[in-house]
Amino acid sequence: MLFKLLIVLLLLMMIGNLLLGLRAMLGNRDPALMARYIGRRLLFAVIILLLLIAAMASGLLVPHPTPG
Repeated sequence: MLFKLLIVLLLLMMIGNLLLGLRAMLGNRDPALMARYIGRRLLFAVIILLLLIAAMASGLLVPHPTPG
């Protein structure tokens, strides 16, 4: 349960940084600020992907079997 909560929190942080990047882009602010937010979003996506791969490898997370 704690693992799933961590994944959900990371997804929410990823969406938040995406929205902050959008706001920085539409507000004609410093392009480096937008790049920072988008880079953080990418970092969170990579962390989520690595956590999911590690959870599957350790058996903490079991995917559904394929039908047939």
